[in-house]
Amino acid sequence: MKLFALILAILLVSLTAYGRPDLTVESVGSELDAGRVGSIVLSIRNAQTNSTDETPYTLNSSDAISLVLRAVSRDDRFRILSEPLHLGSLRSGSEIRVEIAALAGEDIGVYPVDIILSYMWLSGIDTSGGRSPEVYFLYENSTDVFHVEVKVVSGPVLSLIYSGSSLEIRNLGDRTAKNVSVQIDFPLILRRSGIELGEIPPGRSKGIEIPRVEERECPVVCRVNYTSGFTEVSTELATVIRAQVLPRGVILLIPMIAAALYVILRRDDLRRRMR
Repeated sequence: MKLFALILAILLVSLTAYGRPDLTVESVGSELDAGRVGSIVLSIRNAQTNSTDETPYTLNSSDAISLVLRAVSRDDRFRILSEPLHLGSLRSGSEIRVEIAALAGEDIGVYPVDIILSYMWLSGIDTSGGRSPEVYFLYENSTDVFHVEVKVVSGPVLSLIYSGSSLEIRNLGDRTAKNVSVQIDFPLILRRSGIELGEIPPGRSKGIEIPRVEERECPVVCRVNYTSGFTEVSTELATVIRAQVLPRGVILLIPMIAAALYVILRRDDLRRRMR
C-alpha cells in the first residue's frame, strides 16, 4: 500500500506542468451605439504554453479552474448589465469568447472598463502520513484585472425620405447598417414586406420603388430592421408623400392650350391639302 501511494504521488507530480496560468484579455468588438444596449465581445486566452500533456485528464498547474469574469465600468455614463459570468476551466493554450451586455450613454467617446478574472490553479501536490501516505492537492486563488476601452459612436441613424418615384432609406450616422430589411405598413396601396436592402454605409442611401400615389398628401410608415455591430435593431420611420399638383391657373390653361394647338394643326393640314 505504501509503495502504491508513493508511486501514485510520483505519477501525479510528473503529470503536473509547472507554471501558473497566464491569462490575457483582448477586446474584439467593443463599439456600441449611443443610447442603446449592446454587447462587449472579449477574447480570453490562457497563454501559458509550458504544459507537457496532450490528454484532458492530466492535472496542470497552468489550467485556470472555476474561472469567473466580472466587468466593472469606470464611468457612470456607461452601465454594465451582465451579471458575473462563470466560465468553468480554461486550459493552457485555450481561448474562449464572451459577450457582456452594456448600456451606452448618449455621449459619444471612449469609456474605460475593468475586466476582473477570478480563478483557482493547482499550485502543488503534497503527501503526508506514515505507512499509508495521503495525497493533497494544493490550490491557490488568484485574481487578475485587465483594462479595456469601449468606444461609443452615434451608430447607424436611418431616415426615410421621399424622392419622386421612390422611398429612400438614408444613413446619417457614423456606422454601417447591415442586413437592412424594410416593411411598409401604411398606406394599404403601398403595403409590402420583406424588402431586403443589404448594407447601407454612412452617408449613403438605398431606394425602394413605389407606385404613383393619387392623394395630394399621403403619410407612409415603414418598419426597418438592421444590425449594428453585434446588435439587432428595429425602428419605425415615417414620411409624407406629396404628389405633384399643378396650380389652379395652370390647370385652367391646359384645355385652352390644347384647343389652340388643335386649331393650328388643323389649319396646317388644310393648307397642305389645298396645295
